[in-house]
Amino acid sequence: MIYELEKKIRNFLKRNADKKIVQKYARYFKEGYDSYGIDWDKFPDKREEWFRLCEQKLTSNEILNLSENLIKTGKYEEASIALYFFIRLRKNYNNNMFNVIGDWFQKYIINWAHCDWACGDILYFFIKDKIVSLKELAKWSASPSKWKRRAVPVTLVKLVSKDGYIKEGLSVAQKLMLDSERVVHQGVGWLLREIWKKSSRETEDFLYKWKDKAPRLVIQYATEKIDKEKRKRFRRVEK
Repeated sequence: MIYELEKKIRNFLKRNADKKIVQKYARYFKEGYDSYGIDWDKFPDKREEWFRLCEQKLTSNEILNLSENLIKTGKYEEASIALYFFIRLRKNYNNNMFNVIGDWFQKYIINWAHCDWACGDILYFFIKDKIVSLKELAKWSASPSKWKRRAVPVTLVKLVSKDGYIKEGLSVAQKLMLDSERVVHQGVGWLLREIWKKSSRETEDFLYKWKDKAPRLVIQYATEKIDKEKRKRFRRVEK
């Protein structure tokens, strides 16, 4: 049954592929954009239709297996379907599923859109629902995958916004301030900007200590909402 559903999904994607849509969105993905080019108006309803069919025909583990078959192809829409199925399985989240999504980040999540979507709609709930601790997620900060490292601050963005986590957010930022990857710089800067909204003085003190060492992009993102004149305080001192 997994094979039949996988074939059904892929046949739809192939029939509705549009190179013009691929060209339209490719510029947003510096790492590459391997896409069928599906009209977004056709996509959400089909994803839900397929998930309902999966619920009728498959166990939750079989849905995960089908999802992994999709995401491993590298096709943008197939990965989107896999993540959507994972989101819809929230009632089944457990430690093993956290390890599965961690493995997906390590192997298959290869762009900012899927990374950030999975952070806000999957990883956030593992922490919020206390299925795993933030400490477990924070271990990803040492991953060789830049997307897995980015996932830590980006998940904290929503945790800070919705639930506090000021101290924890600053601790995560501290660990990743000198990361080598641009996508991680963006994630850390975004996190610090969100913390600033909740605790401006604490965030500004933190940024001031790092302004001459941290990548410029981190400081740029983090200070984006700070008054223009006040922002000058965080300029790097050139030696």
